[in-house]
Amino acid sequence: MKSQSLLLYILALTQFLTITFAAKRDHKQCFDFPDPLNPTRFDTPDCPTVENDETYHVEVERGIQNFFQVDLNCYYTAAVCKKIRNAFNDAGKEISKVLKLKEKIYVNATYESFSYSEKTLLGSAYPARSLSLISDDKITRLYPQALAKQFSLKKHPEYSKYDINARFNADFSWWFKADNKKIKPYQYDFFVVILHELIHGLGFISSWDTYLETNTYQTITGLTSNYYFYENNEFGGFIENIFDRYLKVIENKKKIPLSYYTAQLNKSVPPMTLFYTRLEFTNKVKSSPQWKYAKSVLKAATSNNILFTPAKRTSWKQDIYLEASLKPFVSGSSICHVSQSKYRKTSDFVMTYQQFPGETEKYLIERGGNYKSPIGPRIISVLESIGYATAANPNPIKPKY
Repeated sequence: MKSQSLLLYILALTQFLTITFAAKRDHKQCFDFPDPLNPTRFDTPDCPTVENDETYHVEVERGIQNFFQVDLNCYYTAAVCKKIRNAFNDAGKEISKVLKLKEKIYVNATYESFSYSEKTLLGSAYPARSLSLISDDKITRLYPQALAKQFSLKKHPEYSKYDINARFNADFSWWFKADNKKIKPYQYDFFVVILHELIHGLGFISSWDTYLETNTYQTITGLTSNYYFYENNEFGGFIENIFDRYLKVIENKKKIPLSYYTAQLNKSVPPMTLFYTRLEFTNKVKSSPQWKYAKSVLKAATSNNILFTPAKRTSWKQDIYLEASLKPFVSGSSICHVSQSKYRKTSDFVMTYQQFPGETEKYLIERGGNYKSPIGPRIISVLESIGYATAANPNPIKPKY
């Protein structure tokens, strides 16, 4: 999620009185995120197993084809909408040069005025659907659909129509390359924002958030990963994103995998426990001894103590600091970006949580050291780690179904 210099706290305004997000026990879990501006609200629809359709595979010429197909909902002038489409096309081509994609990625994008509570946001994108697959360490995690499709699995959970949902704020003053004019001090480079958001949609996103404390003005005491229920309101478990596999919490000078904290939270409630309301479930988890682990993650996420440790054989070998300086925790900004203080003026500028007006892609690349792409080496390493193939790392770690 990309914001301007003012921060916006994305908080869900309501809680479900009954638990309706349930899937069949014999089906893998799918998580649908209909609103990229509010990822704490999600559905877990029935998601049956399907056979891979070989005709779905798209043969393309590397380096030329744009793998991104965008359905744009734009209700402004034809000239503005054309510039937006061109910016999407440029961003899609840039990602397609960096990653060795096999399947097209479908984006549902909307360019519109945001509500009053969202007005400081430039835009947001999120995986439209995430699928539960088994990582090579035998832990089940959520993989964004855009990534899961690249593995060409013979069997997989059913795909949804779109891979990424995205929204962009029409109320800002945007600068486009096609204008061939100098950017003004109050304008934002639309291409940079699109590129940033599409990378989120590819899976540069943590599952850890304020799922159990979403009321407005509620004091946040802990973070959890996603969770799901089976039919009949039976608790299934907490489940993390593949991005989270590579996160480390620095606690007492030790680097502890975030997956450890997910495992501890799964001890807070026995599997198949029946709950009739979300409040009942929330109280059970928060009153358990394991809630201390949720508190520990929150502390780390607001004290610069969360790292991304790239997978072996990726192009970047050192720890990457994530954005963990914001107090209080900011949903959509904290953890889900690289550290702004460390990387804003480097080649990895594109995935800091803020963009500033008056700065073009060209200026940011030059300031960052003239790296060959606006997608910097640390960002590429993150994408390689979660499973995307690149020229330097053509055989990433693949999950099983």
